Amino acid sequence: MNQPLKVMVVDDDVTVLEVTAAVLEQHGYEVRTRESALGTSLAIIREKPDVVLLDVHMPGLSGDRLAELMAPRPGRVAPLVILHSATTLSDLEQLAAGCGAADVMEKTANPSAFIKRFESILVKHAAALPRKPSSSRRS
Repeated sequence: MNQPLKVMVVDDDVTVLEVTAAVLEQHGYEVRTRESALGTSLAIIREKPDVVLLDVHMPGLSGDRLAELMAPRPGRVAPLVILHSATTLSDLEQLAAGCGAADVMEKTANPSAFIKRFESILVKHAAALPRKPSSSRRS
């Protein structure tokens, strides 16, 4: 039996962090959270998430800069990085192109829209995921 995909959510807004984690957990994902980009590189090495859902605007270290640091390198498996922000979609797409993030998501207060977009990104980038999604996930 496959283990669920592990998702690390990084956001300095505690409410967004908690709600996002809850929605992902309700849909069968294993979730880790971080309130700061600082120290997240080490947490990624330790936790080995399959996906990192990364806020862009955080104090100390922006999400796009962290995504650059996590870019795949020879001999290192990198998680799928998704920029997740209230920034406009066009601005997010520009940031993603510049930092090597795989995809982008606008923040939404609608859990159904969030999970639909998240899972469509997973399908789109399935070949790049370190582990494949479990077929036992609840929908």
